Amino acid sequence: MRTRTAGADLLAGLSIAGLLLPEAVAYSGVAGLPPQAGVIALFAGLLCYGLIGRSRVAIVTATSSSAAVLASATLTLGGGDLALRLALASILVAGAGAAFVLAAALRLGALSHLIARPVLRGYAFGLALVIAVKQWPHLVNLHTQATGFFPLVAEILRAHPSWHWPSLACGLAALAGLMVLERVPRMPGALTVIVGSILASSWLNAQGVALTGPIHLALGMPALALPAGVDWLPLAEFSLALMLILFAESYGSIRSFALKRDEEVQPNRDLLALGVANILCGLLQGTPVG
Repeated sequence: MRTRTAGADLLAGLSIAGLLLPEAVAYSGVAGLPPQAGVIALFAGLLCYGLIGRSRVAIVTATSSSAAVLASATLTLGGGDLALRLALASILVAGAGAAFVLAAALRLGALSHLIARPVLRGYAFGLALVIAVKQWPHLVNLHTQATGFFPLVAEILRAHPSWHWPSLACGLAALAGLMVLERVPRMPGALTVIVGSILASSWLNAQGVALTGPIHLALGMPALALPAGVDWLPLAEFSLALMLILFAESYGSIRSFALKRDEEVQPNRDLLALGVANILCGLLQGTPVG
């Protein structure tokens, strides 16, 4: 690291961390997992890809698409049994990692060229709408029952008298701060908003704004045994679907950045890195990463 850029590099790292940490916690909620699952995935993804992967700009961490797919899979297979869903999530994430490793061994990285970017963008746009709607109840401190997109929208709108307005104001203020500060040169907007929210946390809590609270990073190795009454075939199908979503979402970005920077792409090496990262996340009960 050059001395002249050390300060800028440190600030950039802190800014990225300021984005990734709350993002990881949010995606663990989307996946239906406790907050520490996203934090574990963040560290596991960064560590494994940093050691094995080849892209100099890739950030491998929890993703919105995989979190939504994991939530749907565990809900389908485990229903309302939270303990069963947590066990299934570990198996599915580790299974997706195993599929990545197998694909790397079979040298299937060239399949990345078959992914149509318009399809991926359309999927990402639709998923962004779903995530935004599902996060709205958390923003206004509202307990909802509906699970489908349109029923949930209708329930949220009907319950608008019960919205917690201080929480909504806090969220909108943070969003406005990000939008304004990103226009200020050399200003780490995300880091500034995060630090400001931490400093104001006591006052916000006094206004009834819910805080995340402590995140307990107690690492435990789950028993990846097949739970009673669960068939292995649906698990394999969902693991493969999870792997394909992660591959399409993450490798598309890796390839785009590599082309812009005129860097060599090593898809099979990246498949291996993603596989090891997800196996580790599965063993440590984290969310999938890509």
